[in-house]
Amino acid sequence: MICNPILKRRLTPIRWSFAVCLAIAGWLWPSLALAQGGAVAGRVVDAQSLRPLDGVQITIEGSTVGTQTDANGTFRFANVSGTQVTLQLRRIGYRPGTEQVTVGRTDLRLTLTEVPAVLNQIVVTGTAEPVEKRALGTTVAKVDAARVQEVAPAANMSSLINGRAPGVVLIAGSGAVGAGPRIRIRGGNSFSLSDQPLVYVDGIRVASDVSTGPTTQFFSSAVISRLNDIDPDDIESVEIVKGPAAATLYGTEASNGVVQIITKRGKVGRPTFTATVRQGVNSFNDAQERIGFTYNRDPQGAIRRWNPVEFYKTGTGNDLFKNGLIGNYNLGLNGGTEQVRYNLNAGYDNEQGIEPTNKLWRVNGNANISIAARPNFDINATVSTTQQQVNLPLEAGGGMWFSAFFGQYPRTAAEELRFGFFSAPPDAFWGAFKDWQRVSRTTTSLQLNHRLGQWFNHRLIVGSDLTEEDNLSLTQRMGPYFRQFFGSPTQQAGGKLTRRRELNVTSVDYGATVNMTPFTNIGSRTSFGAQFFRRNNYLVAARGEGFATTGLTQVDANATTFGGEATLENSTLGFYGQEQIDYQDRLFLTVALRVDDNSAFGDNFSWIQYPKVALAYSISEEPWWKWSFIEALKLRAAYGETGQQPIVNSALRTFSSTTTGDGGSGVTPNTVGNPDLKAERGKEIELGFETSVLQDRVGFEFTYYTRTIQDAIVSSSVAPSSGFPSTRFVNIGEIKGNGIELAGHANVWSRRNLNIDVNLNYSHNDNEVTKLPPGVQFLGTGNIRHQIGYPVGGYWEPRIVSAEFTPDGRTTNEMCDDGKGGVTPCLNAAKTAFIAPRVFIGRSDAPNEGSVSAAATLYQRLRFYGLLDFKNGHKQFDNNHRARCQVFLVCMANLEPRNYPATLIAQYNTNNLLRNFGYADPGYMKLREVSASYSLPDRLARRAGFATAAVTVSGRNLHTWTKWTGIDPESFFTTEQYARTEQAQVPPLRTYLVSFNVTF
Repeated sequence: MICNPILKRRLTPIRWSFAVCLAIAGWLWPSLALAQGGAVAGRVVDAQSLRPLDGVQITIEGSTVGTQTDANGTFRFANVSGTQVTLQLRRIGYRPGTEQVTVGRTDLRLTLTEVPAVLNQIVVTGTAEPVEKRALGTTVAKVDAARVQEVAPAANMSSLINGRAPGVVLIAGSGAVGAGPRIRIRGGNSFSLSDQPLVYVDGIRVASDVSTGPTTQFFSSAVISRLNDIDPDDIESVEIVKGPAAATLYGTEASNGVVQIITKRGKVGRPTFTATVRQGVNSFNDAQERIGFTYNRDPQGAIRRWNPVEFYKTGTGNDLFKNGLIGNYNLGLNGGTEQVRYNLNAGYDNEQGIEPTNKLWRVNGNANISIAARPNFDINATVSTTQQQVNLPLEAGGGMWFSAFFGQYPRTAAEELRFGFFSAPPDAFWGAFKDWQRVSRTTTSLQLNHRLGQWFNHRLIVGSDLTEEDNLSLTQRMGPYFRQFFGSPTQQAGGKLTRRRELNVTSVDYGATVNMTPFTNIGSRTSFGAQFFRRNNYLVAARGEGFATTGLTQVDANATTFGGEATLENSTLGFYGQEQIDYQDRLFLTVALRVDDNSAFGDNFSWIQYPKVALAYSISEEPWWKWSFIEALKLRAAYGETGQQPIVNSALRTFSSTTTGDGGSGVTPNTVGNPDLKAERGKEIELGFETSVLQDRVGFEFTYYTRTIQDAIVSSSVAPSSGFPSTRFVNIGEIKGNGIELAGHANVWSRRNLNIDVNLNYSHNDNEVTKLPPGVQFLGTGNIRHQIGYPVGGYWEPRIVSAEFTPDGRTTNEMCDDGKGGVTPCLNAAKTAFIAPRVFIGRSDAPNEGSVSAAATLYQRLRFYGLLDFKNGHKQFDNNHRARCQVFLVCMANLEPRNYPATLIAQYNTNNLLRNFGYADPGYMKLREVSASYSLPDRLARRAGFATAAVTVSGRNLHTWTKWTGIDPESFFTTEQYARTEQAQVPPLRTYLVSFNVTF
């Protein structure tokens, strides 16, 4: 073809023409041969989750030709010569892979298997800048949120992290839609301050308040957590800091640990759209059996049993609890160039509970933009917004659940009208009382990163988290139907309570690092920085009682109105410096110091210092290491100090407004304050190791810690001569704790058509009160005590050990444990008060918790997953049992006492004086998550117009193994820091979801 024009030239000699033709052909032949080669293309996915992997380095063996997968996991080689080539695949955190492929294949699906223990995995939390795990002398737990959402989609942050990090305990409480748990890391460590960890999103501090929501003068409880405002579909990963790892960067507010949420970032590549649709139901399985029965005698003396589920169905023809529909929709866009990368997400949730009054709707949006303005300067900006409303059921102190638990077989016309429910039928509660919370929340962050060569880099992060929260409780003036059930004039007249809160958390964080190599094989990394945080909490409330007529809903429409306003502000200013020395990139020594001042400190106390020292040693990288079956072994040790500032205004001397004798205004003493009040200080030692063995198929991470909380804040009495009536806070307590944490991962089977992975998490956390004010043996009144020599927040009650029946079925000679190995009379002669001492019944927090999960992938497309989690070693109080049998007397034992132990009947007959029968073992194991997922073949997905497509069927809270006789071992009040009391709460609901996920 090239030679033809030359040959056709008659004036050109033939031999000369052929010579030129051959020369040109010889010069072009390599290019022509390559041009005639085939293409090789496909996608690289995670072997377990089938999630597309971006950033995988792929090269053709025996050549310098290489490429990298994009955000959708896809790659392509053009003009590959030969019939077969071998591809080499590498990515941080995964075992390198090779694959022999046929040239011309463009539908390849290649997999990489995650390595159990990865020392070069990047961690961003608890360090001055992102570092590899090999350099950390502390443990930082990491949850791959993006993978979790594909394997077993979580509706909220709480479900996302549950069971996936040792030492991180979720205290669930209510199972109502919209409710959120408390989070406790490494057990209780304070008598009076918050037990909640700090929460960061992309480097800025955000609100993480628990037990928010409406509370009325009638019913309901605050069970909403701000952590659950964050959409799990916006999250790439979650890092959890415990112990000394929190010392340098978080200081005075990090005693409870830190949760860092990293949202999804843009990735270089063509725009990739992701669409997810989830549909499902919430259900209360086995409701009739779990609520149980009450017993009483009918007018003829026969024993009758009653159950709310059964009698509501009989009386109305409807089910008491209905399946609540779940709808979740999410759309994402990810992509970018080397200069600009972007990730945009939008989501909508609409979820219903098992009652008509319990539902949630939420709209989420998140935008993350990264700009490489210059080769040495980049900007990352994040904006997220949440608009939501949660309508809550009436729980705990009253409402439908209270009425359902303590009803009885109807004996009168009024009781028949209520179908036996205690005070009113469910429809009356659902129609008369409304409780909801509306939230508008916006979180913004801006991070600037600047580098001067390889030796200096610094960054500035500024951000704000603004939450506008409206909590409303409304009871309209009742009509005839409702008035027949609610006889209280206050309830009948109705009322409204509205509480508005504006919570703004502001963060400014500057950090710089200088990298040097002062000597051969020795590196130096010097970091320093400053941080400022401010939390401003503005509250205003209005309450009205007594609507003039039906149909009114405004506070001012009430006959009596009340109001209040308050502002609570807390600020922290901190500075830190850190030096890290490394030897041959395997031995790392870190020394750091942080100083803080906080606005809640007393006037006589200002700056507090928190030191830290850590050592990490990748011993398996030494030349003399001979144990080849251990691929990686890192030893680590650390000591660090953190703290927690006092409650806002607790150091101040305060006065209350009052009315003077002549009707004017004045002040009266309120709190005496304490100018010497300072932060609680936690001192912690952490030892551990990380290893992978058997060709990186098995990995373990082990940690042992011991911790002392000094200067613990306790409430101490004030001398009457001071003129102040209340107590004041002082730094005088001490708590010691210790524990172990274990995380394990095993790739037990890995073949092309079958891959099986197993994960294990376990932790044991213990603590003990070691110091209280002089002459004081315990703090607390009632059944919750902090007593020297025992765990924080333990249960203490008189414990009956023997009793005798009287002829009429009552009891006598009740004897209790005297706390010294003997017995003593339980009650006084009149049986109106107990005289036996309170003895230790058990601890309120579970010291043992963990989880086991397994994932099996068949033929690289079909995946099965399951997770079991457990807690044990603690006690819980079943107030449903106590109230039924000791207050309302609707238990079978109340009717036929001689069929039961005398010690039990003696407690039932003491009007709440003896009640150790209510404490039971709530240890459990739950089948928390199960899922099955199928990824469509690429050719079928492309026919439908998608790059990838997958369907997942999942279930949550499917079965519980427990000795607990209440409704559920995770159903209890969450408003109290230590008490675990089950009473008329919505249990964790069983959830089924079908999820469709596509990319295009």
